[in-house]
Amino acid sequence: MIGATRREFLKSAAMAAATTAAAGTARAIPLPILDAQPQGQPLRWQKAPCRFCGTGCHVMVGTENGRVVAIQGDQRAEVNKGLLCVKGYHVGLAMYGADRLTEPLLRRDGRLVPISWDEAIDIVARRIADNPTGFSFYGSGQWTIPEGYAANKFVKAGLRTNLIDANPRLCMASAVTGFLSTFGVDEPPGVYDDLDECDVAIMWGNNMAE
Repeated sequence: MIGATRREFLKSAAMAAATTAAAGTARAIPLPILDAQPQGQPLRWQKAPCRFCGTGCHVMVGTENGRVVAIQGDQRAEVNKGLLCVKGYHVGLAMYGADRLTEPLLRRDGRLVPISWDEAIDIVARRIADNPTGFSFYGSGQWTIPEGYAANKFVKAGLRTNLIDANPRLCMASAVTGFLSTFGVDEPPGVYDDLDECDVAIMWGNNMAE
């Protein structure tokens, strides 16, 4: 969440949980920090995945005049059945963050300056052609499986270099260490269905509200 403290995040989480419990169904959550849009036109709703964790919740995104103005869970989704956590309800904010890159930047005289996409592509292509093994490709932890597959094919087969990695390797290093030291295996010994079947779930060292 942009500009939110830990306390504000937990307050929002509690509010979202209370709202869901009281209503008994999913409802649209407006995004207050986005610019106000003229009223009168119905929102256009489209499906999207929430990318903030690996659960894969289905999200319905409401747009007005080309901007995201509301978020709700997809009630037909088997994964989340119309519910979202506080991060899911704020997934639309990522598009309008003040520090989001929306154009290529080139460092000139120690400063990053905007350049056109054509110029950026020409510079990258020229430098790769001059030294095919002199660069590496670092990908996102938010890739889908098809996106990761396509990136690997493009870099290894197209650009002829094996220097490709992504954030999941770094991100999962701590998880692997935790699983091995706690369970003795590199994976959690359970599935989400266990939570539905059990009477009591005990969590050590975790705050489920966070």
